[in-house]
Amino acid sequence: MKKLLLILLFVLNTFCVVLSQDFHYSQFNENPALVNPALTGATNAMRASLVYKDQWKSVTTAYNSYGFSFESKFKPGNWDAVDPRRSMTFKKSFSRFAGGLSVYNDKAGVGKLGTFQTSLSLAMFLPLNKVSSISFGIQTSAVQRKVNTAPFIYPDQFNGNTYDPNIASGELYSQQRVLYPDFGTGLLWNYSRGEKSIAANNQLKIQIGISSFHLFEPVQGFMRSSGDKLFRKYIFHGNFLIGIPNSLVGIAPSWLVQVQGPSKEIIAGIMIKYYMKDDSKYTGNIKRSSIGVGVYYRNVDALIVSFLVEVKRYAIGFSYDVNTSNLTRVSAARGGPELTLKLVTPTAYLYQKRGKAMYN
Repeated sequence: MKKLLLILLFVLNTFCVVLSQDFHYSQFNENPALVNPALTGATNAMRASLVYKDQWKSVTTAYNSYGFSFESKFKPGNWDAVDPRRSMTFKKSFSRFAGGLSVYNDKAGVGKLGTFQTSLSLAMFLPLNKVSSISFGIQTSAVQRKVNTAPFIYPDQFNGNTYDPNIASGELYSQQRVLYPDFGTGLLWNYSRGEKSIAANNQLKIQIGISSFHLFEPVQGFMRSSGDKLFRKYIFHGNFLIGIPNSLVGIAPSWLVQVQGPSKEIIAGIMIKYYMKDDSKYTGNIKRSSIGVGVYYRNVDALIVSFLVEVKRYAIGFSYDVNTSNLTRVSAARGGPELTLKLVTPTAYLYQKRGKAMYN
């Protein structure tokens, strides 16, 4: 029994060292820098957010992940647009470039396997017409991984009766800290048709994109000649915001598909939003507020229950992963909580007079 326990601990420790995961958040729509560089500045003129996730605490030493992201549009360009309500021609603004900075960190397992990533993103937007555009984004990152191997135990340290820390492990760690550059790119189609008032509530917003990360498959192993490359990752994602006409309700379905080497993840679900206040399209004095409740499913892993409260330019989101995989034998369905805080500058004006163009 003791030998079996030692082997199990070895397997768990090896899993933590060799098969580390990318940053992994259930509220993927709130972490655009991890989904697609082309999402940089695609929704708001300015956006800043914080995220924290505590994962698998009920099973073993928890995965603690947290991060910060900031993105902003640059100086906008303009084109003529007709306002049918006032029978006048105005200059409608459009930001052609946006930039972003994101910092993420996590620690996992008894060896405190950690990944610290700082990324810079740049997106370029090309208008297709008055309601849609495409954007192309690139991202460059500096990534540091580190681990403390001192707490690990190995099968070679089993002397026939018990674990003996004085016996050599037989493992050839060449370093406990790895630093490497990383790169990603992506493409996004964005469609936004706004409504005239909260009474109409006929808005329709769509974002569909594809992206790729770890373009050059960097080596991230701690062992000599491990050749432990990080597989290139491909992501296909989409989200909608659909107003139910003549109501205070909107529905927001979304999905995320990630393929990385032999691994695949699919998250899909829907959030229902109830609106409490309206944006003022011409004065910008009143910002829309809403309460949202969502349910998502991560294939063969977890059911995700999510809540989102948006008040003016602030938002707070909370989600909880209810584990549904075979891990429930030890997790008792407890996956982990995730909390996000967000600050945005909403679209204050739809149209502006010449010389007073604002972000769209």
